[in-house]
Amino acid sequence: MSQFLLALGGIFSNPSFYFTVLSTTVPILLATLGCAIAESAGSTNMGMEGIMLMSAFAGVIGSAYTGVIWAGLLCAFAVGVVMGLMVAYFALYLKVDIILVGIAVNLIGSGLSAFLMYVLTGDRSATTSLQSGTLPTIVLPGVESIPFLGAVVSNQSVLAWVAYLMVPVLAFLLNKTTLGLRIRSVGEQPDAAASVGVGVNRTKTVALLISGLLGGLAGAYLSMSYLPYFTKGMSGGRGFTALAATAMAHNTPVGSLGTSLLFGFFYALSTYASSLGIPDQLVAALPYLATLVGLVAFSIGVQRKERARSCGVAADSVALP
Repeated sequence: MSQFLLALGGIFSNPSFYFTVLSTTVPILLATLGCAIAESAGSTNMGMEGIMLMSAFAGVIGSAYTGVIWAGLLCAFAVGVVMGLMVAYFALYLKVDIILVGIAVNLIGSGLSAFLMYVLTGDRSATTSLQSGTLPTIVLPGVESIPFLGAVVSNQSVLAWVAYLMVPVLAFLLNKTTLGLRIRSVGEQPDAAASVGVGVNRTKTVALLISGLLGGLAGAYLSMSYLPYFTKGMSGGRGFTALAATAMAHNTPVGSLGTSLLFGFFYALSTYASSLGIPDQLVAALPYLATLVGLVAFSIGVQRKERARSCGVAADSVALP
C-alpha cells in the first residue's frame, strides 16, 4: 500500500502529468462545448462521436495529400460543419428523431472513415500509413522558464489554446449577444420565441453548425496533435463522454470546462496508472468509470432539485387561502 501511495505521489508531483491532463482535455472540451451549444438550442447532438471520427480522418487526408498542415485543419473544419448541417437537415426539416440521426451519424463516422481509408490508402489495418502534419505548439516567452508552471502550460498545441479560449468566447456569445439570446430562448421556450418572430429551425441550425464546427476541431486535434495519423475508432468514446460532461455542466461553457478537466484528469491518469501496478483492463476503463460516476452524481443532483422544487410548489399551494 505504501508503494502504491508513493507511486501515486510521484505522478501527482510530476508536471508532465498536468501537461497531459491539459492536452487530453482538449478534444473532450471542444466536443463538450459543441454539445452544450446544441443542447442550449434544444437539440441533442448525439452524433458528436461520428463527427470527430470523420473530421480526424479528413484532417489526415487533407494534410497528407496537400502537404499543407492548415489544409488538413480546414478539411477537418469543413467536414465538421457539413455533418452538423446534415444533423440539422434530417432532424429539423425532414423531422427525423434527432437521437436516431445522431446514432446514424456515429455509424457513418465509424464505417465510412474505415471504408475511405481503404479506398484512398489501401490500408486494411486499423491504422493508416499516411502521416498527417502536426499542428504547431505555442511556447510562452517568460512562462517556459517558470518552474513547474512552464512545463505544464508551455508547448501546448495551438488547438489547445483555441479550445480553452473558446470557453469565454462561447460564454459571451450565449449571454451577451442577440444570437445567444435566441439560442437560449429557442431551447427553453421555442413557441414563445417563434411568437416574437425568432426562426426556431434557423436558430437551431446555426447552433448545430457551431456544434459540428467544434466537433471538427476536436477531431483535427486527435489526428493532427494528439497523434500524427488516423486509426479506426480513435475518438475512443470521447463524443459520448462529451454528452455526459455537457449534462453535468448544465450546458454552460464554464461548467463544460470544469467537467472536461475532470474527465481529462482520468484520461491522463489512465496513461500513468500502469506504473501503479493497476491491471491494464482497469486502466482502460478508468475514463468510462468516471463517466458513469459523473452521470450518477448529476442524476442524483437533478432528482434532489426536482424534489425540492415540487416541495416548494406544494408548500405554496397549501399557503394559498
